[in-house]
Amino acid sequence: MESRRSAKQSRRVTMKDVARRAGVSQPTVSFVLNDRQDVSVAAETRVRVLEAARELGFQPNRAAQSLRSNRSFTVGVIADRVVSQPYAGQIILGVQQAVQSSGYVCFVVETAEMPDGGKSAVERLLAQGVAGLVYAAPGAEPVRAAEAPEDTRMVFVNCWPSNRSDAAIVLADEYQGGRDAAAAVFAAGHRRVAFLGGPQDDYACMERARGLDDAALAAGLDPASVSRAYGTYLVGSGYDLTLKILAGDRPTALVCGNDRMAVGALLALHSAGLSCPDDISIVGFDDQPDLADQMHPPLTTVALPHQRMGFEAGSLLLGQEAPAGRHLVACEYISRGSLGAPRPEGHR
Repeated sequence: MESRRSAKQSRRVTMKDVARRAGVSQPTVSFVLNDRQDVSVAAETRVRVLEAARELGFQPNRAAQSLRSNRSFTVGVIADRVVSQPYAGQIILGVQQAVQSSGYVCFVVETAEMPDGGKSAVERLLAQGVAGLVYAAPGAEPVRAAEAPEDTRMVFVNCWPSNRSDAAIVLADEYQGGRDAAAAVFAAGHRRVAFLGGPQDDYACMERARGLDDAALAAGLDPASVSRAYGTYLVGSGYDLTLKILAGDRPTALVCGNDRMAVGALLALHSAGLSCPDDISIVGFDDQPDLADQMHPPLTTVALPHQRMGFEAGSLLLGQEAPAGRHLVACEYISRGSLGAPRPEGHR
């Protein structure tokens, strides 16, 4: 008796059950739940069907729907070195959150270790008729999109295609983030400032430096007065660049290309017998999890909006249209203990 009751409780709720509860025909339920706009259904009836489906806990059979409508409920996410990055992995979470409310699921392909760069995996996804593709990268950079039918929807997040010009691209507003970080440094009273960037031709580095220049102008300073050094986004690079800068006219604040460079800068200060922020303030970029807020002092930084970028990409993919061009998502300035006012000149 108990097993019979359990079997009954676990039975899948069907459209026939919803039709019975709403007092309408099964085809009417199908029209409403599949959002058929080509069939006229009274607004009152539509509400009644949706309420009945909600009350019964109706879950659509996506496999059956896909077969009937020749429509896929899978979104392919082509990730290059994203899955292994704790912060960039938030991109995939954002995409998933955007599409799951519409009944879609994500199929993630990590291409970093694939000999063909994931080409065969993408071809298989396309052969299965995925609803669209989202390309994602851990840092803003160009990627090569797979050859696909013209009607294949594609959105690029934290990257852009090197082989097509009509794409929808979602990026962090690196310029705005760099401007806000530098503006906070100038607002704290610093006038001798050094910028420690990544590779000089890197997109993010150039945009953040551009933001710094505009923040300097807004503070009444000549951007050329900000000393600059370029390296890589690694801890060792931040360390080496800081030691070189300290050998010259010592700044009172360092604006770093990312949080790892900021870690290197802090280590260099300690090795030189200096402290942060008493002697030199440090500002990073990224708000890297389990790093920026765990430093001593906690690092003032700018958070990259990876999750919101993924959500924007997923929303664009499933929207009525995915407008070509760049869609910028704002970064968030985060104030912590590594930025303070400069010491008065006589107390240096």
